[in-house]
Amino acid sequence: MKTRSKKERKIAELSATLPELRKSDIDWIERKFEDNKRKGLYYFVILERCKEYQVIRYYLKSNFRLLEVMQIWLGKGEEYVIARQRYMRVDGWATDSDFSFRHIQEYTCYSYLGDMRYLPYSYAKIHSVIPELKRAGLKTSLHGLHPYFLCRALMENNRIETLFKLRQYELVFEFYSRFSRHSIDEMWQQIRIALRHGYHWDDTKEISDWCDMVQDLQYLGLDTRNPYYICPANLKTAHQHWINARYKKQELEKLADELKSIADYEPVFKATREQFFDMVITDGEIDIRVIPTAKAIKEEGIAMHHCVGSYYNQPQSLILSAKIDGKRIETIEVSLGSYTIVQSRGLQNCETPYHKRIVDLVNANLDLIRVLNVNHKAKERRELKRIKKAA
Repeated sequence: MKTRSKKERKIAELSATLPELRKSDIDWIERKFEDNKRKGLYYFVILERCKEYQVIRYYLKSNFRLLEVMQIWLGKGEEYVIARQRYMRVDGWATDSDFSFRHIQEYTCYSYLGDMRYLPYSYAKIHSVIPELKRAGLKTSLHGLHPYFLCRALMENNRIETLFKLRQYELVFEFYSRFSRHSIDEMWQQIRIALRHGYHWDDTKEISDWCDMVQDLQYLGLDTRNPYYICPANLKTAHQHWINARYKKQELEKLADELKSIADYEPVFKATREQFFDMVITDGEIDIRVIPTAKAIKEEGIAMHHCVGSYYNQPQSLILSAKIDGKRIETIEVSLGSYTIVQSRGLQNCETPYHKRIVDLVNANLDLIRVLNVNHKAKERRELKRIKKAA
């Protein structure tokens, strides 16, 4: 085994002193393998102490062989992996290869299982643990938790240790993975309050929903140290309620940002649309007018439940509103490039019984729109020429 430092040489020497599998361990593996062979469970883990290191040993069991494929050595601030060569397959190991020191994230691309931290296992057995883990409460059982992540977390995070000693194994599971969406440090005060009030989670799904709910409460500016909020009688209902409240606030914040952008755009909008503001298209019942401000276009989109509200800053689009007795019927978009109707839509993008009349009315006045626009552009050009000449 090639080594690159004194530490690796020390680990290699210690690895050579590890005992072979006991007969009782072999019998245990054979029995579990036969009981679960149809489920595809092949990896078995044994935890052993070796000097100041906690060793996590992985054994691969198949119909033909039982082979140790990896050892993870954990010490105070130290982490080493000794493993056989891995190749591109779910359980691809070169069984005749020698053990070598490897980076724990090596071979990430070789399998959908990811790097070696996430190697699955069927069953785990504890032979012995280092004093640090024993003080943290790890003695004879992993309680269904992943051996690597649990040992690493217990050695590094005293809050995980507290939860483990309190037998809150579901909470440990939620926070000990590096892929966890939630931080135990951010949730710690809320967890303490919930446990103090005897709050109970049935499974890890409920814990994840509860953490999401706490984050929603924080976003909404509510008191997340108040049991009234963080210890709901019905978590599912409370979770959905605060999700809806968060979405509503986000929509209002988004709308406020949009309205600020719209307000900034109003002078440009007026300069490019003012030639149409006095134009009225009507057949005596239907009244069609240009929407006069960018803000009014946004309000039109909200009222009619369609996307025209985002068209306020498109200079080649002229937006008109068709009304009967002051009530919105359809919104019309006319292209100022081709002078054609792009679309005419009623509530929720549907066509109304007045659709054909509205389209015919606008089509009959496209020449007026063209004349107003061309004259306005000519006026702008003359004004620009005057300014340049004066300069």
